[in-house]
Amino acid sequence: MDIRNIPQLFSLPEAAELTELNKGHINGTYLAVCGGKKYILQSLNRAIFHAPEAVMENISRIEAAFVECGSDVAVPHFIASGDKIYAVADEKVWRIYEYITATADAAAEPAAAGRAFGTFIRTMEGSKLGTVPAIEGFHDYDGYFAVLVSKSGIDRSVMVTLDRLRDTLGQVFDSSMKKRIIHGDAKADNIIVSEKMTIIDLDTAMYGYAAIDYGDLVRSVCRNVISDLNAVREITSGFAQGLGGILSDDEVNSLYYGILWLTGELAVRYLIDYRSENKYFRGKTSAQCLARAEELLSQLKQFTDHGEELKEIVRSQFYAVPSEH
Repeated sequence: MDIRNIPQLFSLPEAAELTELNKGHINGTYLAVCGGKKYILQSLNRAIFHAPEAVMENISRIEAAFVECGSDVAVPHFIASGDKIYAVADEKVWRIYEYITATADAAAEPAAAGRAFGTFIRTMEGSKLGTVPAIEGFHDYDGYFAVLVSKSGIDRSVMVTLDRLRDTLGQVFDSSMKKRIIHGDAKADNIIVSEKMTIIDLDTAMYGYAAIDYGDLVRSVCRNVISDLNAVREITSGFAQGLGGILSDDEVNSLYYGILWLTGELAVRYLIDYRSENKYFRGKTSAQCLARAEELLSQLKQFTDHGEELKEIVRSQFYAVPSEH
């Protein structure tokens, strides 16, 4: 089926204009102009999402939760095809929503970005997701590290650093730590600043730790250097505001380690791609994967070196009086 005709499955005119957007790593994404209006048209990557229908069912539950709570943070409204918010054509799962015009860069508004992802977790409190995971083993640091161990050609000192991080995470995130519904890909790129803060790319929503979303957002905003910690302070302040006090003390204390987790995990994944023929991060050469891994390892060292300052930022934003512990 011609992609231009896919919108007709959602009772829209065919696409008079169609532009492929190559920003993401996973799904096929297009800007479609139908009847003079702009839409985001996507096909889900079955190589990554083995049960795309289950992913869309989760997104339907997320949208319903946001509609019910009436938050000033939003998620996209996916247009229905019959009684579902997706359509299947040529064995591909398609979805579409109205294009949202950004008025600012979310990375430049870290407090608002933090509040958006904190609000996501609070809004989903009490909701349920389906039993089929969006991506099996997503955010499983131990699993990724085991794959990396099986590869050759990785610097020994790098492996020691990443193994120590594995031990630390195992101690912090034990079986007593509560899992919540989190976004799972909480980077600044997945927020559109418009009339409302709109959180997009909901495919990886999952049961996980609040620290995962917090850590990923800090990592994504502080991509190069963190000598100026104001951005982290603003993210943390917004995240705390969005959460509205639902985290336990143990969860609050785990937030700093979420920064290390997500930075280290992404470094491991890029190192795996560096030594693999079939790559997760499509369009990246092995040299590019190694370069990105080295950037992340440098970032991980900075987060570790500034550990006490970052922990104090968390304490000061989540508690009226900074903890002595």
